[in-house]
Amino acid sequence: MRILAIDTTTMFGSVALCEERRLVAEEQLGVEVTHSERLITTLEHLLALSKWPKESLDGIAVAVGPGSFTGLRIGLATAKGLALGLNKPLVGVSSLLILAHNCVISPANVVAIIDARRSEVYAAAYKFEKGRPKCILKEMVSDPNLLCKRLLSIKGQLLLVGDGVAVYEKAFRRLLGDRATIPPSGFNFPHAAHLANIAYERLKRGSSDDIVSLVPNYLRHSDAEIGFRGKAKLHRRDAEKAEKTI
Repeated sequence: MRILAIDTTTMFGSVALCEERRLVAEEQLGVEVTHSERLITTLEHLLALSKWPKESLDGIAVAVGPGSFTGLRIGLATAKGLALGLNKPLVGVSSLLILAHNCVISPANVVAIIDARRSEVYAAAYKFEKGRPKCILKEMVSDPNLLCKRLLSIKGQLLLVGDGVAVYEKAFRRLLGDRATIPPSGFNFPHAAHLANIAYERLKRGSSDDIVSLVPNYLRHSDAEIGFRGKAKLHRRDAEKAEKTI
């Protein structure tokens, strides 16, 4: 089974080609240019390098978030276009679950943390048993302090991975102390190869997502939406004040 996997949820996006569980090719998209500039050329390059015609693909896998709003839209739109054009099944996977698979062999509780900007993080925690994940903390968007309070209620050692860990490392070390282990920075980004492996388990069972209804998992409103709602609240408050003075 040949799978094309696309992850554009963080600044270090990646694309991978896998056959069954074997990684055939993988490439990081980098940060010098936007994902929209690199994604299609990277896809074409990897397919040509592997000598795989697009028609030989058996499924498309895509990271659906949480993560960069723009990156999510680009990745999902590209994956949907390929799945629709090639008439192939599409599988969407949580970027936090993909990230946690960097530590799939660890006996500790793996906490995936992605920087959400505005002093917040996206996070979820998993326990892997024989390579299979069990979610022990559901996906959430939170400030680091509140996240640490939630994590302290989990029994056992905590292994923190993700670019959000690097941003708030001092806070995590201070609040979690010896309970937390932070691996090297190479563990901080999701890999499309892990995405392909997760999708493979679903595809071999005949499970996939509906191309039309699959949408990005933002977890929170965009900055523009928050700004609009904030302005709307101010307008309502000003209107109420005006009514009181009439």
